[in-house]
Amino acid sequence: MGDFFMKEKQNENIIFLNLIYQNAQMGLLGIDTIMEKIENEDLASLVREQRSEYEEICDDAKKILIKYGAQEEEIGKIKELSSKLMSEMMTINADDKKIVKLMMEGNEKGVIAIKEKLNLYGDQDEEIVSLANRLLETEEHNREEFKEYL
Repeated sequence: MGDFFMKEKQNENIIFLNLIYQNAQMGLLGIDTIMEKIENEDLASLVREQRSEYEEICDDAKKILIKYGAQEEEIGKIKELSSKLMSEMMTINADDKKIVKLMMEGNEKGVIAIKEKLNLYGDQDEEIVSLANRLLETEEHNREEFKEYL
């Protein structure tokens, strides 16, 4: 009986870590899609910093997954392609203000997904909770930084 619950907890940890990883990966994907379209150099610099934060979160999620004997699950190719196409279509002839609004919407979606899972997850693994909170803080901080470009 105990083994089953241990396995379930481990699976839940792996699922949550992959959600964190994929959420940060979506941030990277969004940034990579719009980066060359940004005209304001200060905004471009800010977005590059945000990209680094997402990369660190991806790396940290991978390290914790290894501890669980698992590895990261990449975003599905179809989801990645549709996200890229959507970003491309929505940013055709877009100015920096429109790009910022789109990035803020992406941040909000990320916050909702992580908060929802965090509420269900509780505080099972401190390291995972800490990483989830770091991602939340990053998303919320990024959204705040974007406000000055609206």
